[in-house]
Amino acid sequence: MTSGPRGYRHRGWRALGILAAVPFAALVLSGCGPAAPVATRTTTTAPPVPRPTPGATNVHPPVSLAIPGVNAWAGYHADQARTGAVAAALAAPATVAWTANLGGAVYGQPVVWAGRVIAATETNRVVALDPASGQVAWSASLGSPLTNVGAVAGCGNIDPLGITSTPVIDTGTGTAFVVGEVSTGNGAVHHQLTGFSIATGQVVLSEPVDPPLPAGESPVHLLQRASLAIANGRVYISYGGNYGDCGAYHGWVVGVAESGPPNLVSFEAAPDGHGGAIWQGGGAPAIDASGNLYVGTGNANPDPPAGGPDPKQFTESVVKLSPTLQPLAAFKDQTAGGDEDLGTGNPVLLRGGSVFSVGKTDVGYVLSQANLAQAAAIPGICGSDPDGGPAYDAATNRIFVPCRNGGIQPIDLSTNTVGPLMNGANSSPTIIGTTLWAAQYPDGTISAFNEQTGAVLQTIALGSSVPNFATPSAALGLLFIGTDTGVVAVR
Repeated sequence: MTSGPRGYRHRGWRALGILAAVPFAALVLSGCGPAAPVATRTTTTAPPVPRPTPGATNVHPPVSLAIPGVNAWAGYHADQARTGAVAAALAAPATVAWTANLGGAVYGQPVVWAGRVIAATETNRVVALDPASGQVAWSASLGSPLTNVGAVAGCGNIDPLGITSTPVIDTGTGTAFVVGEVSTGNGAVHHQLTGFSIATGQVVLSEPVDPPLPAGESPVHLLQRASLAIANGRVYISYGGNYGDCGAYHGWVVGVAESGPPNLVSFEAAPDGHGGAIWQGGGAPAIDASGNLYVGTGNANPDPPAGGPDPKQFTESVVKLSPTLQPLAAFKDQTAGGDEDLGTGNPVLLRGGSVFSVGKTDVGYVLSQANLAQAAAIPGICGSDPDGGPAYDAATNRIFVPCRNGGIQPIDLSTNTVGPLMNGANSSPTIIGTTLWAAQYPDGTISAFNEQTGAVLQTIALGSSVPNFATPSAALGLLFIGTDTGVVAVR
């Protein structure tokens, strides 16, 4: 494998003396792996550092309402276990509070910290919004997104292609991190990690974060779809391929230090072939209290024979990685062949030291977090491809899986049985108190369900279509969801 490019790193944190990150909540687990070799990179011309622009002059000061557990939403599905569940409640019935037209699609989940809502668009725009009104407090651009994607890359269904993943917040430093695909002309792109001060919009870190690609491969064939994660003083970035699997690519996770030298570490799926995308329906790697990561991978490219198992290393698998991204354990779905991705959603850490994963074989797996040994297999999930990150209620030990052809599939993990589909939504859910919220894409509605009975409590028209796998976040007494034009808040 060849080394990736060494790029410009803005030294804002070192100059300010800010310490490395403090990760947000995680489940208590055990185990840690050996250190990995650090990739070396050669110096290239420094890309320009994004500069924030002021927003509206009538923006309220950052607000912090006394709502237990939901003053912040720091990353995908609220916590490191990726449960998507918080102990709070929204007023009922809820209505649209405001709409922010940001001039581009917001595929990632809006994140919230210090009284600001952070959202990022496919035009490579990053904004901080006033949660009271949706007004822009500050705005910055990472650079030009890739356009005419199908012609340039050979496939793909997001155009323009800029920031696709959910940002992540280091709550210890008040920094929001995003990764965008930046076009440098003539079909060339790179992926840029940028850290912004949530308070001011100032850039505190700017670093190219393409994986150390083998000779002959190009970042134009990578899609940075999975949400970002933060732990161990690093930001973790995952990659798969574009829709259509064009070009030669591998699934990757890379980790970059938040301060000081980048010290890039990486994990490559299918090192003995191609494919193994780590896209997870937009979900983030789960992270345990020891800083180990859990990711789900897709099939080899080209597709292996139907019926499984996929012959390439770490494909169609749940993989446990050390903080330096060394493989510690792996579980391969032996029945997954063809395009039956186990990586259509992210792994979720469960109570009692287990992890849950489900893919297009419609079988959910309960695994040991310690060694990924199979504890249970639950068939009959969705009846169509499970697609997107599940939500998990630890109090009831029930998990809820979004289904491509419609419905949310409840599963009782105490009995390993599936319940009736909750019809009226198809996108990744979140649980607010005892109410499950999920969108219907691309229609542009969001519905509230009684988590116990599955009854629809209400359905709200958002006024815009929503991207695939769009999932709401909750903080400060509101729900926030990305749409094809910006962000909508529901109160």
